[in-house]
Amino acid sequence: MKNKPNVLFIMSDQHHADCIGIEGKRDVKTPNLDQLAKCGVRFSRAYCNNPICSPSRISFYTGQYPHTHGILGNDNFDFQGDTPDTIPMHFRKNGYKTALIGKSHMVKKWDKAGFEYIKYCDLCDADKNDVLSNHYFKYLVDNNVADLYEDGALPRDSQYQRDQCGIAKLPYEHSLECWTGREALSFLEEHDESYPFFMSLSFERPHPNWLIPAEFKDMYDPAQIKLPESAVDAFERGFLSKPPTLKNSFINRRKSPEQLKKILAAYYTLITIIDAEIGKVIKLLENRGLLENTIIVYTADHGDFAGDHGLYSKNLGIYESVHRIPFLIKYPQCPENAVVDEAIIESVDLYPSLCQLCGLELPEHLEGTSFMSVIEGNKSGKEYSIAEWDWTSPYKRINAIRTADFRLVFFGGKEGGELYHNGKDPGELNNLWNDPGYVEIKLQVLEKLFAEVMKFKPRTTMDDDKQNFEANKNTSTLLIHKQYKKWSDIKDRFYNN
Repeated sequence: MKNKPNVLFIMSDQHHADCIGIEGKRDVKTPNLDQLAKCGVRFSRAYCNNPICSPSRISFYTGQYPHTHGILGNDNFDFQGDTPDTIPMHFRKNGYKTALIGKSHMVKKWDKAGFEYIKYCDLCDADKNDVLSNHYFKYLVDNNVADLYEDGALPRDSQYQRDQCGIAKLPYEHSLECWTGREALSFLEEHDESYPFFMSLSFERPHPNWLIPAEFKDMYDPAQIKLPESAVDAFERGFLSKPPTLKNSFINRRKSPEQLKKILAAYYTLITIIDAEIGKVIKLLENRGLLENTIIVYTADHGDFAGDHGLYSKNLGIYESVHRIPFLIKYPQCPENAVVDEAIIESVDLYPSLCQLCGLELPEHLEGTSFMSVIEGNKSGKEYSIAEWDWTSPYKRINAIRTADFRLVFFGGKEGGELYHNGKDPGELNNLWNDPGYVEIKLQVLEKLFAEVMKFKPRTTMDDDKQNFEANKNTSTLLIHKQYKKWSDIKDRFYNN
């Protein structure tokens, strides 16, 4: 086992695929991710299989599409269904020391089965009745700064909430990014090299909240930020071709160009901060002589509008901005500075690819396909990627498919759907759903989509999430996570310390 490669699987939350310096499309500074790309392989057409956190992560970790693993809700920590053979479970059974640092946002019993070492940072990964079960929040309490907790919901009736961004009250040393990076370094410093490791290093941001440490408040000047070309959808076109209900949601979300630039400045700052923490981890691997025998993957669970269509965040349909994800991989003896521009890969393909790289047998349940043959030039990639989403009324199921040239999103009912010719319209501005010249193409792409998504077997949905919230809204974890209370308001009620 000693000669097996280590695996460092790095994931951030809600990172737009263009927002990496080496992509050359945004003014974002990511020197460490750029260097990782130069030393390995960058996929330009990697896609997630669900546009929100938990179901997407579960597709990564199970190698299964949402229609198979059935987890469509976003509140799954206490889910009691069968435990599948996830990536960490499979690697643990094959002699790897497994660790999870940061955000999981999956299922507690699956994490316990897969990871020997766990340090959670997200309050989604906490006992509902014991906020101190979360490692990061316990750290804040121990350091007397828990009332400055800055993730979850934005403080109610605050300027933060109105602006959707601002300066954090927590100093950087207590931030999510610094804590997550520090915990990763601690694990690696203590690692016994007699065994290979599989570490999931998962940063909770640049997912909102976009509250940036005061130490970095001037990293990006909003006035210098250039909005993407598709921002005309909001500011000139009024979301002209979007389905009616979705259009109304877009209008309600819209900010002024100036405020959108402020949001992007905060978003870019968090990306650069995360990049710096990743650089520290890679440097430690190098100093310990572990780097050359370590597979490093960087990706995100899904994207963010990040100014596309003049919008920010997610939960507004399934567009390229949210569906496409960054994907970098470096492994022993891999090609350097390689860019895979045309081949489509998906979240579900990570599991079989890591098994192939590490010489492990493939579990029978996997639905993904190893992308190693694509890197080696023996395959051209997939014909399409799908994203399957359970959302609230009036939509419920929204499903999307991205082929080489087209994106199709199906709502059904009065809303119909969306069809974009990405080759001619990369900003996805002109909806061709009702264009008579594209009827045949629409039917062809719909057939491909339906062949996949009709296999749905949901085990959790957004309706379950609502019921969970109502049942648990007065618990300590949700009171703080949703900014109803601060730690000092509830500590005497729940604890005797």
